[in-house]
Amino acid sequence: MQTNRAPTTPCFFLRSLLALGQGCGLLACSPVEPDAQPDASLMPASTRRAELSAGWALYTIDVGAHSARISGGQPGNPIQWFTRVLGRDFQFRMNPSARYVLTRPTQPEDQLDWNKLPGFSDCGTLDLSQDGAMFGWRWRVDTTPTVLEITAYANNRGKHLTPTAPLFTLDEADLASDAPLRYRVFIEGAQYRFTVQGTVRGRTIHAATTLPRACPSSAPTALKWASGLYFGGTSTAPSKITGAISEVDFRP
Repeated sequence: MQTNRAPTTPCFFLRSLLALGQGCGLLACSPVEPDAQPDASLMPASTRRAELSAGWALYTIDVGAHSARISGGQPGNPIQWFTRVLGRDFQFRMNPSARYVLTRPTQPEDQLDWNKLPGFSDCGTLDLSQDGAMFGWRWRVDTTPTVLEITAYANNRGKHLTPTAPLFTLDEADLASDAPLRYRVFIEGAQYRFTVQGTVRGRTIHAATTLPRACPSSAPTALKWASGLYFGGTSTAPSKITGAISEVDFRP
């Protein structure tokens, strides 16, 4: 099965936008809502306090959506829309809302499709489904115990690349702990480098890998599309999914 057919960038809109020389439109982008409070319906009280005190932004994927809207945060946290960064460096907190179950998938095996954490396009395109790097995540209902898998994910001229095994997993108790992990994905010559570090319920997570880049001769500072939290694959979110992010400027 070939998964993740849905693009992570509104490329049809971007092509028109670039042709017209206009700014980003509200119909195609997930805007920051500076006056909105984070949607905390799935967060414990301690998390809500942390959102406000630590400058965390909140991604929210609504039922039936692919892309997340953003509340909270501040300029550059998180990075979004157009950028020329070499990579992204952020803390991300998954929570129990990531335990989704597709009861009416678009295709039979969509539960196994990789969803995406924030990343970037590459190789002179703004379409992440063609070239770019990000982390993937999915909830496995077919394992005992059920777990959230996190992996490195890249698109190479439209071909989806992942390592042979996930970088690590989080179980239900891990998600309930709401612990942040630091994610770094960046361009290094002819490859993308991925690292994740942190501690979840006393367990140290330190994972790293690389995936090939399709355009080693392309300038790493070329214009890119900075993506956010995304559901799919081909199916849309069957339930509301949230994730908190705190991003800093990438430094090699």
